[in-house]
Amino acid sequence: MPSAATIEALFIDELTAATRDVFKTMVFQEVEVLSPIAGEARRPKANVVGTVAFAGKTTGLVVFYSTLDAAQIITASMLGLNPARVHGELLPDAIGELTNMIAGSFRSRVAHAKGEMWAISVPAVTIGSDFDIRYVSDVQRVLCPFRMKNKAELFVELIVIRSARQ
Repeated sequence: MPSAATIEALFIDELTAATRDVFKTMVFQEVEVLSPIAGEARRPKANVVGTVAFAGKTTGLVVFYSTLDAAQIITASMLGLNPARVHGELLPDAIGELTNMIAGSFRSRVAHAKGEMWAISVPAVTIGSDFDIRYVSDVQRVLCPFRMKNKAELFVELIVIRSARQ
């Protein structure tokens, strides 16, 4: 089991690399990787949250957080649109797909590095304000902040359920 305070360093490295690669190839933007924050860090202010669960030898979630403005910029870039033209189902579909690609790339990287095979869920996207995400299981968390070239921050969090870890 990883130490009590942190998630395995390989997982953090692979998650940040997966996020960087997905942004470069699908959003057509480089993102700056900022210092990961382990444990019960301040949760980011976010209006858009995408989640993908994974299960296997390790079980948990990959969670994407951004503001609505950043999500519109990301969606527009993915779809080749002006951000003002992002409407309706375009945003949740794009953020769901982005979260799915980050989680899928992360899963592939861990499978290659450690031989762990995981099933992943379909993505879920929550859009709104004034909500807080809490988990009822005993979990380990690491929040990985990123900055886009327009200075917008986004976050990808890895949540590992302790009781499911073998």
